[in-house]
Amino acid sequence: MQEIIKHNGIHLNGNGVDMPVESKDNSFNLRMILDQFLAYWYWFAICLIVGVLAAWLYLRYAVPQYKVAAKILVQDEQKGGNAPGEELLSQLQIFNSKSNVDNEVEIIKSRSLMEKVVKDLQLNVTYYTEGRVKKTEEFSRMPFTFRWLNLKDSIGKGITYKLRATDAGYALSKPGYDHDGAWGDTLVLPEGTLYMQRNRAYEMSSEPFLINVVSVDQAVSDYQKLLEVRVPNLQVSTVDLTLTTTIPDKGELILNRLMDFYQRSSVEAKNRIVDSTIAFVDNRLVIVSRELSGVEKEIQSFKQSNELADLTEQSKQLIQGTGEFTKQLTDQQVRLSVINTLEEYIGDEKNNKRIVPAAMIMQDPTFMSLVEKYNNLQMERERLLMANTASNPVVVNTDRQLAGLRGDLKSNLSTIKRGVEVSISELKSRAGSLDSKIRQVPAKERIFLDFSRQQSIKQELYLFLLKKREESAISKSSNLAVARVIDSAKTAALPFSPKRPLIYLLGLMFGVIFPAGWLYLRDTLNRRVSRKQDITNYTPVHILGEIGHSSSRELIVAQQGATSVIAEQFRAMRTNLQFILSGNHEKVILLTSSMSGEGKSFVSVNLAAVLALSNKKVVLMEMDLRKPRISQQLGIPNNIGFSTYAAGQTPLEALIRPSGIHDNCSIISSGPLPPNPSELLMLERTNQLFNRLREMFDYIIIDTAPIGLVTDAQLLARQADATLYLVRQGYTFKEQVQMTRELYYYKKLPRLNLVVNDVKADASNGYGYGYGYGYGYGYNPEANKKGIFRKIKKSFSKV
Repeated sequence: MQEIIKHNGIHLNGNGVDMPVESKDNSFNLRMILDQFLAYWYWFAICLIVGVLAAWLYLRYAVPQYKVAAKILVQDEQKGGNAPGEELLSQLQIFNSKSNVDNEVEIIKSRSLMEKVVKDLQLNVTYYTEGRVKKTEEFSRMPFTFRWLNLKDSIGKGITYKLRATDAGYALSKPGYDHDGAWGDTLVLPEGTLYMQRNRAYEMSSEPFLINVVSVDQAVSDYQKLLEVRVPNLQVSTVDLTLTTTIPDKGELILNRLMDFYQRSSVEAKNRIVDSTIAFVDNRLVIVSRELSGVEKEIQSFKQSNELADLTEQSKQLIQGTGEFTKQLTDQQVRLSVINTLEEYIGDEKNNKRIVPAAMIMQDPTFMSLVEKYNNLQMERERLLMANTASNPVVVNTDRQLAGLRGDLKSNLSTIKRGVEVSISELKSRAGSLDSKIRQVPAKERIFLDFSRQQSIKQELYLFLLKKREESAISKSSNLAVARVIDSAKTAALPFSPKRPLIYLLGLMFGVIFPAGWLYLRDTLNRRVSRKQDITNYTPVHILGEIGHSSSRELIVAQQGATSVIAEQFRAMRTNLQFILSGNHEKVILLTSSMSGEGKSFVSVNLAAVLALSNKKVVLMEMDLRKPRISQQLGIPNNIGFSTYAAGQTPLEALIRPSGIHDNCSIISSGPLPPNPSELLMLERTNQLFNRLREMFDYIIIDTAPIGLVTDAQLLARQADATLYLVRQGYTFKEQVQMTRELYYYKKLPRLNLVVNDVKADASNGYGYGYGYGYGYGYNPEANKKGIFRKIKKSFSKV
């Protein structure tokens, strides 16, 4: 075939001759698509049934997933989340703490909090009952408890035990281990110590249990992944907690217990500040009480030894004169004692990570502000350590801030101490003016006055400490959690997975998309002609006729009186030929195809038969000299034929023989296989033969070799008046159909027309009898023998 070059939308052959480009019809044809799908409606029905059944089976055995939700309100002054009563405590200047929602979210998500829940509820032990298809997790109403007294971390992702239990005892097994025992036993296993306890509140099941045991660390990690903690928006201080679980009761218990532990840890953090202050005050009370008791004993001993009953009247004037100075001096000495104590407390490195008892000095607002900042920062550091390590940059930065505040506290205490010492010195100086008067008092009264002064100082300090201890105790009893529960854990009414409507929808989509996709891919990947569009898209050559599929093994189907559909199609093709061969001198019909096996011999024989039935003299020429079949199929000896005639061995009278098809139909066989078929067709005797046959017969039908393989058909085209090009459905390649375009445009074959052979009566392929050029008269006697399924299929195809 000559080389074809595409240039600017025009095909050029090697000689530069224009050949129009035949565009494909890619327009959307809904009817054709529906016909194709409806022709295979049973595939859609089967896939729909399979899809819905698969969806039902999946939903039947899938484990439902539930969402358990809870909500808490965090105390955040910036967002108005303060708890009731906190404002009153703040006015009493009792220990307050500020909270941040984002920090609290991290604490709730912390590993330490989840670890408490896992250990408390033994969540590292999971119970299952075995079904025929799947395992079902059990949680509540268990007839026994599988409690680990201690469990090694080396167990990792876990091990599974199988337990068969009765009221009397149990049989516990795992790979490489079997044990029969009684309830209440304590087992020492490689994984740890196990206590088997019977819960007689529930009846024992006869089915075996599977008990999966994992390490606490693994269980904590698994449940942290199932927990979601988030802040709904930045305008509120609420926190939403969501837990994914397969057992609603278990999920609600876990979430409620998590919130309970979170509130406890929050209160414990506040109480640590109060406990630190109470411990400090108690320690000072012991010391001051001992000192006060010693002074009182000295006064008692002094009075007894000097036989004094009441020195009040004797020293009344002196006490009244020095009372004011004594009171002021006492206050300053009390402050100095407290300052010294706090200075020792802050200077001790053991207390660097502890809370500074802020309630000890109420007189200095600057120092109180520093103490409040220091304590708040200490609390923030402890919260950060719950979710971070000490080496975290944020924790390290907090330690630096604490060190700076500790230095400020020491500096401020030193300043306050110097002021108090100056005040004491000044008071003593002023009191010195009265010492001369005091010296006039008898020595015994002066000694008693010193004792009284010491007693007053110690007693004042003692009462001060008692007052602060009581205030600390009140604040501890009034401490509230950082957050309060708004909504307790509650499971959604329906599982969020799997979604039943979605699964059934996917099953229905499978029932539609899978067969549709299969049909589309089959059509797209199919290289052979299956639809009429496969021909019209590749060639401009018209289709003269369509020959249906014949299940009969008979070569001749267009016989006298035949009423089959195929016989009528050959009659229709005979009628169409009359429009092509309009002149009396036009009587030579050439049949060829792309390759062997497309039905040239079958169509040639039956076309000759149907033409002979119309009282026309027909000669059938078997001109496929390389692979002749007609003579063999008709049972005609092939010892003589065209090859012997062309070689001058056989006269014309002996060449033409009866075909046995019809009295009006003769045949010229191919003869013995020649070594040079193409050269024989070019001889002058060939021209003479056709001239003579035109005089003798009304129609000359030439069955020649495939044009896609050899040039015999093109050589015989000089003798033909019309050409029928055979295309077989499901056999001829689409690329081979495209060959006819060049033959058509270059007029290499005269009056080229297509004949589609072996067409299956199927609406999906764009044919069907009566769909193209064929005609269906309803003569098929098998039309009334269709089964119910074929009738349903036919009714669908007419939608």
